[in-house]
Amino acid sequence: MERSCIAKDNEEGLDLVETVFNWSLKDVLNDNLCKHKVLKIPQTFLSTTDYLNSFIPSLIEETRSDLCSNLKGVSRASFCEISSIELERSRSFIPTKSLFYQISVNRSSNDVNGKYEPEVGDLIAFTDIKPKTVDDLINRPKRNYHIGYVHGIKESIDKISILSSKSFDMDIQFALRSKSDAPKLYAFHLLNLTTNVRIWKALKSQLEGASLSMMKKVLQADINNGENCQLCFSGENHSVACSSVQNIIRSQNLNQSQKEAVVSCVTSRECHHNDTIKLIWGPPGTGKTKTVASLLFSLLKLKARTLACAPTNTAVLEVAARLQNLVMETLECDTFGFGDIVVFGNKSRMKVDSYRCLNDVFLDYRVDNLLKCSGWKHSLESMIKLIEYPKQQYDSYKREEENSLKSLEEFAKQKYFNEKHDDHLTLEQFLKKESTCIEEQYLLYKDHKRKNIKTMEQYFMQRLRSNREQLEEYMRTLHTHLPTSLIPLEEIKKMPVALDLLSSLENSLSKDKFKQTSDGCEDGESILDCLGRLSIKNEECLVKLRSLSQTISLPNITDKYEMAKFCLMSARLIFCTAASSTKLFADGMTPVEFLVIDEAAQLKECESTIPLQLPGLHHVILIGDEKQLPAVVKSQVSQEAEYGRSLFERLVSLGHKKHLLNVQYRMHPSISLFPNKEFYEKQLSDSPFVREVSYNRHFLEGKMYDSYSFINIAKGKEKMPRGGHGWKNMVEAAAVCKIIESLENEFFSTGKKVSIGIISPYNAQVYEIQERITRQNLVSDPNFSVSVRSVDGFQGGEEDIIIISTVRSNKNGKIGFLDNRQRANVALTRARYCLWILGNENTLSSDYSLWRNLVNDAKERGCFHNADDDKKLAKAIEEESLLIELLDEYESPFKKLSLGSTSRTRTTATTFRGSFRGRPRTPRW
Repeated sequence: MERSCIAKDNEEGLDLVETVFNWSLKDVLNDNLCKHKVLKIPQTFLSTTDYLNSFIPSLIEETRSDLCSNLKGVSRASFCEISSIELERSRSFIPTKSLFYQISVNRSSNDVNGKYEPEVGDLIAFTDIKPKTVDDLINRPKRNYHIGYVHGIKESIDKISILSSKSFDMDIQFALRSKSDAPKLYAFHLLNLTTNVRIWKALKSQLEGASLSMMKKVLQADINNGENCQLCFSGENHSVACSSVQNIIRSQNLNQSQKEAVVSCVTSRECHHNDTIKLIWGPPGTGKTKTVASLLFSLLKLKARTLACAPTNTAVLEVAARLQNLVMETLECDTFGFGDIVVFGNKSRMKVDSYRCLNDVFLDYRVDNLLKCSGWKHSLESMIKLIEYPKQQYDSYKREEENSLKSLEEFAKQKYFNEKHDDHLTLEQFLKKESTCIEEQYLLYKDHKRKNIKTMEQYFMQRLRSNREQLEEYMRTLHTHLPTSLIPLEEIKKMPVALDLLSSLENSLSKDKFKQTSDGCEDGESILDCLGRLSIKNEECLVKLRSLSQTISLPNITDKYEMAKFCLMSARLIFCTAASSTKLFADGMTPVEFLVIDEAAQLKECESTIPLQLPGLHHVILIGDEKQLPAVVKSQVSQEAEYGRSLFERLVSLGHKKHLLNVQYRMHPSISLFPNKEFYEKQLSDSPFVREVSYNRHFLEGKMYDSYSFINIAKGKEKMPRGGHGWKNMVEAAAVCKIIESLENEFFSTGKKVSIGIISPYNAQVYEIQERITRQNLVSDPNFSVSVRSVDGFQGGEEDIIIISTVRSNKNGKIGFLDNRQRANVALTRARYCLWILGNENTLSSDYSLWRNLVNDAKERGCFHNADDDKKLAKAIEEESLLIELLDEYESPFKKLSLGSTSRTRTTATTFRGSFRGRPRTPRW
């Protein structure tokens, strides 16, 4: 919906854009620009004003850091060529110091890289060259660091409305308009500010109709937070409510901890004098998504208007898809009920098409479908009239056809204007000259038109068929997309009955031999006689159609934006990201009673302030695990201020009660043992499912490759690549690839499906392993998959086998941010059947850390192995170690050469490395 017109968000929030515009390029690249203003965000707050203001400096700094990072990578940014610029003077009423322009993109550009399509919220850089580095944006004549903000898209006229940080020179505007040897002007995409602008509006209290009542609940520690009200949660009424929820979730196979969490949260709506905040603690593999879906399903069944949020589009779609599957199993009538559920967001960014099942509940599709149903009432009434008064309908049609016959004079005039004739010939002269010919042609025309007038039988059957097909399409759309509040179930059940009756009527009539009124044949019966004979069936059909006409009425809406608002107002369960919930702050919007935030521990607290301000909100439920990774924060200054901390984590630190989901269904017991002890104080238990013998799967021979092992690689050597972006360990990378090769060979032998995940905390190591894996030319088979990602990239994921490359290998025992407990927890809990950890025992054990605990635990359990115990692995490590030594010896003389020889040195070294390793293996299929 965002690309259809000028952005519908309020004009507020643009003051953040103005702040960005006020920065010089030097300011953006200065990591200390905001350091003196950014203070650590406290644990408790005295007022909502203090609370909201505490996040603003960090938001500004994070925006600067994000922009700085993207400017440094501007050579890789997508771009487009601008074909025109016009000053938009109608924008003068907006309180901004910036200039509004309308630009057009040159879509005929032959540049294969110039495929950028600007979107609302994009921050773009204007330049007359394609920059290779950020320095190319400095000291450009007349366009020194010129940026803009995409404010709206006008698709109807192919114009993009932008705010500009400075004015465009008249000469370039004129040159682009004239198209004559115009200079090139490019727009490079830097970042999208939409989320930050929405957070800014929430922090600045600029959300329309916002309420701060729920916000006050999170300011201070409250020992009663999370506890049910004793006044309302006792006695017979509470027991009835609990029974009602338990009946709803009975078929969902929840364990006891999951049931208790759902019942506690849903029954909180019994309390009408106290707003509640509930926390559900979902450690890895404990069925968190299943619990959230059951919770939302219960609220939907109880008709509690609910907003379900998550930090990312992927998380939103995952829980929405799970909920829809639950709903699908309980629907009484095909897809009736989906109209109460809506998912919304940017379609291209959400990639909703990858979740085909969600098309029926996605807002953009729903709007388009409902707008197509504007003719529903007319089509229904037309069908009723056709069946009830067939002769009158036919007579009306016949009169219209006959009235459409042109008179001789009209026919002749048309001939005069259509046919070629001498310019000096007037109409009267033409008619006199061609009178005989025209009269003959006119008689032929009349005869042809009258012969084409349908008989009553033809007319009726054609109308019946076309109207039935149209009604069928309308009915399918309406019972899927209209909310249940507008269509009673009894009426929905009449739709297929009415369609069956219409089909039956059509079939009965098509089998009869009708009287041919055109030639006077008396053989057979007329359509009226046949309808009379089928009067009982007709009347039954009419009763159903009249009932549908009287009870189902569509809103009289033709505008996309208004239809979208209608759908959001009518839905009982809404899915979107937390930032996108700003669209629910609209005049006349139906209040939301429940807010459910999934993956709440990954959502920055400042972002959660958006849905927390929804008017009418009484109950908030946060689901997450603060012991896993928090939200990503790029700026070191913001990290130190704890800008990435979630509301979930802060409330836990204040002693807020959590409902623990205590049964894990993912990991083999030997894998879950250490993280359960290290991170969850042994509060988790393994489900019977993972304790079964069949869950103990072996993919390679030897104890080293049992379900859980630490593989000590003593000869590893860590290295900081050029550019200084993280560490890598090529010996460990070689060991990983040798294990993958062994797994591939085993797959060829057994054909058993297996998914493998390779995790490293350092991106440099991820890239190194990815490059080597690519060279291995692995078998192309959907049953054998290998995924190499960072720890952050694996959050929420799981694979059959997980191989962790810890990278660090030094004599000083330095392990850097490898010691981050949240990051380690994620890495250690992704595997189903096997977890193999590669690392240097001495480095990881030299200082007190969780990795020292892990190594000692592995030794105590007999899960510690030296890589040399596997001959193939030992050989791969030895070869890689030798290669590193040779490369070091080969490169050392070049270190003394001048900088001019550097590129040649690198090329030679790379060639040497490739020749030593040999050619890539031929793929085996």
